[in-house]
Amino acid sequence: MTWEQTHRRWRAMRAIEEQLADQEQPRLPWNDELAELFGDPSGLVTALRYRWQLTLDTQLDTHLPEAVLAEQRAQLEQRGHGVRRALAAWAETTAAPSDETDTDPRRRDRAVA
Repeated sequence: MTWEQTHRRWRAMRAIEEQLADQEQPRLPWNDELAELFGDPSGLVTALRYRWQLTLDTQLDTHLPEAVLAEQRAQLEQRGHGVRRALAAWAETTAAPSDETDTDPRRRDRAVA
């Protein structure tokens, strides 16, 4: 990946974060530009998850007192609430059926084997 491609991906993720922050029920966007940058929706999801984890890892100072750390975490979670809700909604719509809800015995048998 070139430096320019990396910058385009990070700019796209920042734009998505801003877009999702204002939405009542955030949904991950998808278009030709995002397809070029991330390949498929799961590539976008992986990149956004990575960006969120990187944000937490770099901006939460675990050496601070617990109260200050909790305040920092709350500020970050408020800033990233749109992305987190969109990722959660995406995970719900793409989750594989569990053994208890899957009524097709062929799939249930393979899962056990």
